[in-house]
Amino acid sequence: MNIMSRTGIKAVAVVIGVGAAGIAADWHLAASPSPSLVSPSKPDNLPRVEVVRPRRATVAQRLQTNATLEAFEETDLFAKVSGYLSDVRVDIGDHVKAGQVLAVIDVPEMKQELAEAEAQLESKRSSLVSARRQLDHNKADVALQNALAKDREQLGEGRNFISDRTLDQVHANADIAKADLGVAEANRDLAANQVDVAAAAVEKVKTLLAYTQIVAPFDGVVARRQVNRGDLVQAATATRTTPSAGSLFTVQRIDTIRVFCDVPENDVAQLRVGDPAIVRPSGFDGRSFTGKVTRFSLRLDPETRNMRTEIDLPNPKEQLYPGTYAEVSLEMNRRPNALMVPTAAVGSDAEGNFVYTITDNRITRLAIKTGLTDNGRTEVIAGLSEETPVVASTKNVPPLKTAVQIQMARENS
Repeated sequence: MNIMSRTGIKAVAVVIGVGAAGIAADWHLAASPSPSLVSPSKPDNLPRVEVVRPRRATVAQRLQTNATLEAFEETDLFAKVSGYLSDVRVDIGDHVKAGQVLAVIDVPEMKQELAEAEAQLESKRSSLVSARRQLDHNKADVALQNALAKDREQLGEGRNFISDRTLDQVHANADIAKADLGVAEANRDLAANQVDVAAAAVEKVKTLLAYTQIVAPFDGVVARRQVNRGDLVQAATATRTTPSAGSLFTVQRIDTIRVFCDVPENDVAQLRVGDPAIVRPSGFDGRSFTGKVTRFSLRLDPETRNMRTEIDLPNPKEQLYPGTYAEVSLEMNRRPNALMVPTAAVGSDAEGNFVYTITDNRITRLAIKTGLTDNGRTEVIAGLSEETPVVASTKNVPPLKTAVQIQMARENS
């Protein structure tokens, strides 16, 4: 009886074991991928690595720096004569044209000086007319005396009709006429010089009177007005002072804006006129304006070791204001068609720069020479071709010669 029981139990155990083995076999078949999806050389348990293909793109050395917007031209207008302002015709924000009168200084005594100078000029002109007439008279007298002397000489030849005393008197009269002619010519020249002096005096007073009108030197906008009607203004001194110490107006030309920025010493060797520049002024919610490097000073400030650089931005709608702070991105040493890989794919150690690639489905290392880095990508100058797949990142890469599975990574364009 006991033997039968033990035999039955063993049979049941065998059946259960066989069933369990069958269930396990079915589960293994269901969980395993089909033979068509798994290559004998790439078993499913191999580590996966993402790879990218090098590609051609434009690369540039970019510099981010601070900048200030300024007017293309700016001038402080001072008075050249002293007097009281009788008229102020513009205010801040007004647009003006070149030559437009902005204010008038009243100098009554200067008008009187002009009247006196013009009267003196007329007097000198009359004297010149008289001197010319006298000169014409003396010329005629010289011609008459010369004719008389010639006639007397002809009459006196061989006939003694004319005495020697009479001939001497005739010659003396001719000499006197010539002397008077010389005096008349001198008087004429003196009168002409006096007219020139008087005319210069008139022009001088007129020029001073023109200074009583403050005019715009160019088309622009009145940025500062510091005077009112009735103010006493003084003629500016030879040394230009600050706007608050004597200027009447400040006029700015803002149809074009100058963007001033400083380029550090390490970057100036790459800077060129015409380099692209992106300007982002404050207050525009990140909006950018595109321009080019227009000029730079060709010298470094010995204190900051920076070089002053300017970018001209057209401003026809006058959206940009002088004095605004801005950020500038300069593109220097621009290189088109450069071979680029993600910066994360480039490693560096004592042996130099390198990338990881896949050879026969195994990790290998490839030495490269790099150039510029721009927007998360690095230029490869030597050691890599466009057809070579590169591991997308040097982080967590399996050891060299490790067999791996390849997976193409998605890149942002």
